[in-house]
Amino acid sequence: MNSCSRGGGFLLVAVLVLLAVPDGRAAEPPPSLTLDQAIQEATKRSPVLQAQREVVEQARARVVTAKTYPNDPALGFEGAQRKSPLETDFDREVRLSQVVQIGGQRGRQTRQASAELEAVLAGYRREERLLAARVAVAFIEALRARELAEVEQSNTDLARSLSVVARKRFEAGAVPQMEVNLAQVQLGRAERDLRLTTGAYEVSRSVLAEVVGLDPTAPPEPLGELDLPPRRRIPLPDVVDGALRHRMDLKALRTSIDANRAAIEVARRQVVPDLTFEAFYGLEEGTDRLLGGAIGVRIPLFNRNQGPIAEARSAERQAVAETEAATLEVRREVATARIRYRASAQAARDLEREVLGTLDENLRLLQRSFEAGKTSWTDVLVFRREFVNVQRDYVETVTDARLAAIELDLAAGIDLDSTSKESRP
Repeated sequence: MNSCSRGGGFLLVAVLVLLAVPDGRAAEPPPSLTLDQAIQEATKRSPVLQAQREVVEQARARVVTAKTYPNDPALGFEGAQRKSPLETDFDREVRLSQVVQIGGQRGRQTRQASAELEAVLAGYRREERLLAARVAVAFIEALRARELAEVEQSNTDLARSLSVVARKRFEAGAVPQMEVNLAQVQLGRAERDLRLTTGAYEVSRSVLAEVVGLDPTAPPEPLGELDLPPRRRIPLPDVVDGALRHRMDLKALRTSIDANRAAIEVARRQVVPDLTFEAFYGLEEGTDRLLGGAIGVRIPLFNRNQGPIAEARSAERQAVAETEAATLEVRREVATARIRYRASAQAARDLEREVLGTLDENLRLLQRSFEAGKTSWTDVLVFRREFVNVQRDYVETVTDARLAAIELDLAAGIDLDSTSKESRP
């Protein structure tokens, strides 16, 4: 009994030790993603794209249906009892019939279904590009939040060092207590800003995870730098022409015009009647054999398919009008996106020229000057605020330029995950 108690005690201790050991999974570093990897992952996981893929499959199935001959042969059996005052006989007959299209309906239905499939495929590719743009925007916003957090970290490190120096100078009798208090206030404000920007970075990572299709409670780290986009020197008319060629939403609308024109031809051909061929074999009065054939045709006297033809023509005119409106909208989107891109990119380059050195370097120089007594506390506050504000402005301006570049790529119809610097407008 004592041995059992000791065994139970050891077991209880082991369980408590295991419970006390922290979960190793909690220490695992978060996953990291480049922009291209994020776009590829989002493309695989997106339920919107999955639904659009099924729409594509349905359009492919309609093409198969259009290519399949619609009329199967029909086999029929007939029997009848023939009675007379003298005898009773049975008549039997077998009929084989086939409906034959002679108006070319199937070929035109196939062209209509193929055009509809092309429109759906173009719509799917447009959805891919829209998703890539959303991922890219979330990715750049995460890089922006990370850069701002790094700016605040450098600012906090300097404020902490300056607070230590101020206390040492106070203890040496070189400065009043007010300077120490002011340094402590500045440290508290810097720490507050650091906590807020760090929280904003965590939020941006969760947003990125949601857009990619990952768990927002275990968001990825974005890999990359928040640098300026490449220069783009292609004239505006060339950018517009490229957009009119490459935009998948425009292609979908143009293809829908072709599909509607094919639908008009299908509706017209429906007026042409199908032929029905029939062959039969039978026995009458038990002894007489019958072997023959028949041909039938519908006479389009009343129904000449006027309604479907008028509807198809109206749909074609609607598709033409929508394409013209979309073309104007694309031209406007390209023009405005290019203006925003050029303005924000130039502003970022101008600010880059004005920023002398890195933030860390400037703050270290400021700290050394203060420690050596060459800079007053008032000057320290002014310089530190200016250095930090310029760095914040630079991060925001570069972010605006990167987002404007994404907007221009989307307006121009360029794939965001496979764009080289040379091919961008």
